Amino acid sequence: MKGSISKNNAFLRTLLNKLFLFSVGGNRRPPLLSAHKVFPESLKIETHFADIHREISALINERELTRYKEIDPVRAAEVSENWKLYYAWFMWEENPRAQLDCPTLLKLVRQMPNVINATVAVLEPRVTLAAHEGPYAGILRYHIGIKIPQKNSPYIRVMNEYHTWQTGQSIVLDDCYEHEVYNEADESRVILMIDFMRPMIAPLHYLNLLCLKMKKRWGATMIDKANKKPVADPL
Repeated sequence: MKGSISKNNAFLRTLLNKLFLFSVGGNRRPPLLSAHKVFPESLKIETHFADIHREISALINERELTRYKEIDPVRAAEVSENWKLYYAWFMWEENPRAQLDCPTLLKLVRQMPNVINATVAVLEPRVTLAAHEGPYAGILRYHIGIKIPQKNSPYIRVMNEYHTWQTGQSIVLDDCYEHEVYNEADESRVILMIDFMRPMIAPLHYLNLLCLKMKKRWGATMIDKANKKPVADPL
């Protein structure tokens, strides 16, 4: 499939972003949010954190994850080519490998209809994510630390607020604000990221759902790229 899920349909996406963000307070909305308040399903993730942590730790120890430049080179050129990602769940499509790699996580997200993506993200030592904004305002992003260096702990800046990850602790960020990430440690930072539908009034919720479902065709494509499988591109 040609293009980039983050860059295609730019005009329509810009209009939707303005509408969605205006409906939730515009620039008055907070950059960082309490996970338990805005994403109640996070309590289930955290209840099963020990199992999820064990499964993801085994995954990253046994397999070399794919660099972002091999998944979405257009977007990677703006953010980081060296960010490493594993999609357990993408655009409501499950990664068949996740049935063995992270069955606990997969079982949970199957039960969460508002969860769009579930991604293991690895930032190697001295790798940064350049300042950027999320492409689509219909989602919020949940982070929970899996493996966090204790010395020179990695951190994220969202507008003028900062968050330093800790193992087992969570935060939700509004990634439509400018944000950047630094790993100045000598070890890799590993987190679980879960994208879920931004809470909005009913008409906008269903408009958001419709727009996201239109992107569902990207699910298997992005999973295959992250799995380093050949991708058929009929377009």
